[in-house]
Amino acid sequence: MNIQALHFVLDIDGNGTIERWEVLDAAKWFFSLPGRLLVEGLGNIPLIADTFGIRASAATGYASFHSLPATGASLIFWVLLLVLLTRIGANRNGANNATDTASATGTPRYRGPRRKDEYRPR
Repeated sequence: MNIQALHFVLDIDGNGTIERWEVLDAAKWFFSLPGRLLVEGLGNIPLIADTFGIRASAATGYASFHSLPATGASLIFWVLLLVLLTRIGANRNGANNATDTASATGTPRYRGPRRKDEYRPR
């Protein structure tokens, strides 16, 4: 299976050096990749391709890679990824207190390192 969205050449002009604009183009390619893969996958399903006007195949060309659905899918993917990453370390006090086994058994929970003013002399 030939996946056109994964084809990428870093040295576009072929002069042997990587210019700044080629690095920016590589970043643009990377951030648009989720939407391009989705559009190419949906373009292979005839009913969905005809309904949404997706033209992403070898026979019709790959103009739909730069369309609004591809850009929107990439944006949704990256926003959801950022939300997921920020929720991983989030403080979830309220909802999980009832199911917390450490506090239910009376064992103190680790609250992180103490500040200097919290130390008690022995």
